[in-house]
Amino acid sequence: MKTVLVVDDEQDIAEAIQAILEEEQLRVITCGNGREALARLKEEKPDLAIIDVMMPVMNGYETIDAIRKDGTQHFPILVMSAIQPPRAKAEEQKWAGFLKKPFSLRDLVDTVSRLTS
Repeated sequence: MKTVLVVDDEQDIAEAIQAILEEEQLRVITCGNGREALARLKEEKPDLAIIDVMMPVMNGYETIDAIRKDGTQHFPILVMSAIQPPRAKAEEQKWAGFLKKPFSLRDLVDTVSRLTS
């Protein structure tokens, strides 16, 4: 079973994503901030991370930078945000994809399916 790490400080969004992806037979781990996500990455070794950009404690960009510094250059990261981030940031951090909030459930499932297959 594939595992997805969802990192979003808005618990209702993280729980909604978790419910949708579990229906797709994926194991989902949720975290409320980047620091917690980094700790869980070391414990769990998920197949994909979905990371929100705007979070307290450690924002999504900082979280992704920390993940990439740990030598996981090819670990797929799907970024989600209510704002359109600069294309250069996506290229620099090697994002696997981007979803603009609010996104459709179909777009979420299709993108996650593509990235975990």
